Amino acid sequence: MLRLLGFGPKPLSAQLKLKLPSANSFVDLVITGGGPRGSVCVESVTDRNVSVSALAGTETGRTGVFSYTNAVGKFRFSSKCVALRGHTALFAIPLRVETLQVFTAAHKRAAVRIDATVPAQWRFAPGGRGSGDYARASLTDISRSGASLIVDREVKQGTFVESRFAVSTAVAPLVLLGEVMRSSPLESSKKVSLGLRFHGVKPEEDKAIMEFINKRQADRRNRGLG
Repeated sequence: MLRLLGFGPKPLSAQLKLKLPSANSFVDLVITGGGPRGSVCVESVTDRNVSVSALAGTETGRTGVFSYTNAVGKFRFSSKCVALRGHTALFAIPLRVETLQVFTAAHKRAAVRIDATVPAQWRFAPGGRGSGDYARASLTDISRSGASLIVDREVKQGTFVESRFAVSTAVAPLVLLGEVMRSSPLESSKKVSLGLRFHGVKPEEDKAIMEFINKRQADRRNRGLG
């Protein structure tokens, strides 16, 4: 109702939407004035705010500089932190986003992700090497650079884990090293969603992930799901 009366936030323009980061993607964030810096996970983007996992030492009222890549290019913008809610920091939607690079078709294919959920297993990987028994999990929002790992427990940001999942019945399951960039509880299932950034993906693994994504997308189109 407030929006209809002209008091609510204006809907994002199509051009601005293309330039903003997407949910579950990773961005480099620097808090100006000698504040913290690091890679953070985008939790949501609305007409009013960009919500990200908060860097230790982030304060409301401080300005953050976001640098990131999305499906169409590389971008940068500055925005003020308007609120802190637990481990989440809310930054105002910027009025302007600086374009650093516009991607070619090949770049755009590299940024493709699929939101299908697949069975997986996971275990801790201290020092970058898997250790101990695997536990059951699932993977969703899979891309060539990362995924969301759904597990039964909290895992600290910065922890390294191994995830194992099948991309085809014709090849062995992929085992990928991932760094936990965010950890978010899922109230509906009492599970936890871990935002992973993959490290050390080999060319043959990268090819297998891309083929898996392409096949899933083709299956969805054939079922009329877009």
